[in-house]
Amino acid sequence: MPNTVIVLDDTDEIHLITKKVLESIELKVICLKKPDDLIPQILANIHDLSIILLDIYMPEKNGFSVMHSIKDRFPKRKFKIVFFTSIKDKKYIMQGMSLKADGYIIKPFQIEEFKDRITKLINEKSF
Repeated sequence: MPNTVIVLDDTDEIHLITKKVLESIELKVICLKKPDDLIPQILANIHDLSIILLDIYMPEKNGFSVMHSIKDRFPKRKFKIVFFTSIKDKKYIMQGMSLKADGYIIKPFQIEEFKDRITKLINEKSF
């Protein structure tokens, strides 16, 4: 069963690029635009879910709010949550890390570096 990555981002271009890159390293990729679709997808893929890539700025809810929802619903989660955003401001990075995110990836990304970071996150043990 392949490792699954869920990408929550409201941009089609990000979905296309991210899906192509992650599928090239044999990951199953689910792309979502609406935060309300996330919890059902987590539940449907809970046994092979490795990472959620979470944008911060989205029309319906921001990524920080979504992170709170995930943590409340899945307090003993085995999957990683990584903020995946174009925001480079240290204030936002610190806020994301204070929420116990497992990482913060800034878009646009370098393909090889991105693949390497995702692979390392998947191979790290969760506690």
